[in-house]
Order: sequence, then C-alpha cells, then structure tokens
Amino acid sequence: MSSNIKSGALVLLLGFCILTYGAPTDTTNAFCKIVWLLGVPCSQANMAIVTHIKAMGSYKLGLVTPLQIQANHTSAVGQVESINFTMSPITTGLGCRVDGSSVSAFWFSLFDNGTNYCNLYNVIQGSGLTKAPGFTEYTNEWLCLGYGLSKCK
Repeated sequence: MSSNIKSGALVLLLGFCILTYGAPTDTTNAFCKIVWLLGVPCSQANMAIVTHIKAMGSYKLGLVTPLQIQANHTSAVGQVESINFTMSPITTGLGCRVDGSSVSAFWFSLFDNGTNYCNLYNVIQGSGLTKAPGFTEYTNEWLCLGYGLSKCK
C-alpha cells in the first residue's frame, strides 16, 4: 500500500474518531456539531472567539472560561440557538481542538437549512481562525443538519 493511501486512511480514521467523541446530541431539535483542529494555542483561539462574539450584534455571550465559551444567537425571526465552544489542547502543546455545537430551541426547526452550521462557522471565520495554521474542519450531514444546504453570510 502506498504512503498516500496510508496517510489518507489515517486522516479518515482520525476524523471519524474526533467526530464520534463526546455525548450524543438531542435530536429532537435542529443541531450542529463541528470539530476544528487549529495550530494555535487554545488561549489564542478562546480570545479570538470571545472578541468576535462580543462584536456580533445577534450573539449574547454567556459563560466564558479558559476552555469553554457559551453564547446564544438570536436569528432575524427571533429564534434562539444555544452555542457552545469547548477547547482542548492538542497533546503536542502546539495546537488546539475546538468542539463547537449549536442547538435550536424548537423541534420544528429540524430542517433549518444550515442555520446552526452558520452560527458556528460565522464565529470561527469572523475570528480569523479559519486562517490559522493547520485549520481543519470535521463535520457532516449526520452531525450537522442542513450542513450541505448552508449558505453562510
């Protein structure tokens, strides 16, 4: 087997392990779960996320600790989603794993055309972390309803 195939299989396995780690999500509401790997310290990721959330008018910052950020997002139609970012230092100490989740308050928003994905992605993108060294995003349609339909603004 060539080294490219071995590398691809390893990345696929790593992505699967990262995505399946953690508690199950309440599937009676629309939700999104994303994992990002960043080549920056968690303290830098935390500061960038908090700074950007404070600057966004539709987000209300909640609990902030060095490894967790909670917020609420209110959409233009008044729907509220709970947003959570949890940071874990990567064992080499040179990076950070950020787990993001967004959950809508109501069951009838199961097919929200990617609202929950955009809640999370807009924060990460606006904070500049999509340009961080080693930026990698892991999610799919099973973990993030409407991911394939999302058109983030």
